[in-house]
Amino acid sequence: MFRVVFIFGLCLVSQALIFGSKETCYQPYGCFSNARPFNNAKSNLPDSPQHQQISFHLYTRQSGHSYQTIREHDHSSIKNSHFKHNVKTVFIIHGFTSNGLVDWLVTMASEILKHEDVNVIGVDWEKGAAHVNYFKAVANTRVVGAVTAQLIKDLKSVGGISYSKVHVIGHSLGSHIAGYIGEIIPGLGRITGLDPAGLSFENYDVKVRLDPSDATYVDVIHSDAGTLFTLAFGLAKAIGDTDFYPNGGRNQPGCPHVGNHALDLVTGQIDSVTSKVGCSHHRAIDYFTESINGGCVFTSHPCSSESQFNGGHCKSCGHGCAVMGYHTQSHHPHGTFYLTTKSQHPFCTQSRRSLRRGIENFFIQ
Repeated sequence: MFRVVFIFGLCLVSQALIFGSKETCYQPYGCFSNARPFNNAKSNLPDSPQHQQISFHLYTRQSGHSYQTIREHDHSSIKNSHFKHNVKTVFIIHGFTSNGLVDWLVTMASEILKHEDVNVIGVDWEKGAAHVNYFKAVANTRVVGAVTAQLIKDLKSVGGISYSKVHVIGHSLGSHIAGYIGEIIPGLGRITGLDPAGLSFENYDVKVRLDPSDATYVDVIHSDAGTLFTLAFGLAKAIGDTDFYPNGGRNQPGCPHVGNHALDLVTGQIDSVTSKVGCSHHRAIDYFTESINGGCVFTSHPCSSESQFNGGHCKSCGHGCAVMGYHTQSHHPHGTFYLTTKSQHPFCTQSRRSLRRGIENFFIQ
């Protein structure tokens, strides 16, 4: 899933810096510059929508296990699909080197439809995400966000959907794509960031990454916080209304400790590194997917830091606990929350008879 050697080596040194800002324009989506604050892509400009072959896969209860392709600027593709205009619409966006038909995305769509009758749309930007140059993929996220935002506008034009009923879920680079969508679409209902990518985003302007202004409610799960040099892919900074840090936000239980595998990286054992290092980064997806119909609640306690959590100081709800995952809501307490999980499925430590009963028992408003 992750071509770590390319990220760690080629992607950091292969691109010569371009002196002076440049831009490229893809109408009707606008122009994209590499000037500040968008210098986070190391002078790379994004590929065109056509080159990236961005596509949208619509899953509904009517379509069963298959999907229908809908297209931006093509109202007939929407009208002739099973898209429902009076229900919630959920977008799911993959990250670097992945694609719109990856197992976890299809499974998540299925779990959501099992829980409720909604529209689920998988965003496939495989060609744009597949670059061996990570920074080119970073640049491409802006175009993916613009094209997806156009589809959302088309869904409103065709059927009058409410932007407040749109929920965008993104993993890694997909989290920041969700942020670009939210910058374009006013009043977007919710964005969920699943371990948002850290490299090229952690210490940059809020305009280039997901932030609370991108939707009415932004919730984030951090499962691989750190830096690339510690073999972590995620972002440590709290960037949402509610930020969850399971197990401190790094080195998830059941995943190999990355420090034990640095030698694999420098000695070129790619297969070993790929399976080991990506484990914690992917775990945010596992937690979120399990939360949909998993029979438990990921109750999370307010906590100011990882050190406070590790010191055992965050075991009470104080002014209110929050629920991590699909069922968290905007009226739940905001801030940073920590929790402990198990090392394998089921990951939650608290069982429940039903979601409603679980929230009543474990959530304090």
